[in-house]
Amino acid sequence: MDLADGIRAFLAVVETGSFTAAGQRLGVSNKQAGKQVAALEARLGRNLLYRTTRAVSLTEAGETWLPHARKVLSALEEAESVFADPTGGLSGRLRITCGATMGELCVAEAAHSFVAEHPRMRVDLHLSDGLTDLAAGGFDMAVRIGIPRDSSLLMQRIGATTPRIAASSDYLAAHGTPAHPRDLSGHEAVLDLNEQLPGRWDFQDAGQPITQTIHGRIAVNSAAITIGQALQGGGLVRAPDIFLAPYLQSGALRTVLDDFAGAPRPIHILSQPTAFRQRKIAAFGAVLRRHLDRLVPVIGQP
Repeated sequence: MDLADGIRAFLAVVETGSFTAAGQRLGVSNKQAGKQVAALEARLGRNLLYRTTRAVSLTEAGETWLPHARKVLSALEEAESVFADPTGGLSGRLRITCGATMGELCVAEAAHSFVAEHPRMRVDLHLSDGLTDLAAGGFDMAVRIGIPRDSSLLMQRIGATTPRIAASSDYLAAHGTPAHPRDLSGHEAVLDLNEQLPGRWDFQDAGQPITQTIHGRIAVNSAAITIGQALQGGGLVRAPDIFLAPYLQSGALRTVLDDFAGAPRPIHILSQPTAFRQRKIAAFGAVLRRHLDRLVPVIGQP
């Protein structure tokens, strides 16, 4: 049994949730995928998966071995790519994790451009607003807004974003345009539960930080949905300007209180110091930086 085939089959089953879907991903039958996983289990002397007629799930041994399997496959693919393209082009896979809205509005578009520029590359993009352990999740890199808590990770700054307040023209026509953060007390907001204090918005007034409580009858843990509610006239929304950019450009939303905006927050690509794919990570970072730079004329940020 080829160890790499067994690992690929195991990871495909874990990521797709079934042998049938894993076989489709790998271009083999579900029976062949099952044989490859069974051979891997025999080699390791451990059952990695629970199998029922309805579902497949990881055993305790499978949970333990999963991050190691991803590291082994990552190293193998990196080694194979050395001679895969005599022109020195990139090939293989890049596993990326980022926040849901960041992925939908920014990173997915960059991934499309990246694979167009590097046709032998594949990008796996996993969206999650929770903190993700790169090693445990088998990810090569993460895209995050702000300063990461884990100081052991490599950081590549690729841009910045500033939280802005925005609303539809219809909402502002009906409720007025706030001229100062204190005016927000009479407004309706759509709140993002991903924020630490959703109902308290921070501003700067003449260089001094101020906080304003804002009322909202709808709160959701998705910046994309809060923006969608604002587009429908549901109220004011606070979101990173890079998320608002397409709607500002089209005129669907307008920003308010720009003179009181807080300081920009950095956008970083994070990776492990021992990652095998730093060349690919750097290349993807360059593509994503280009996409973010194109937003500058819209959001007016240096």
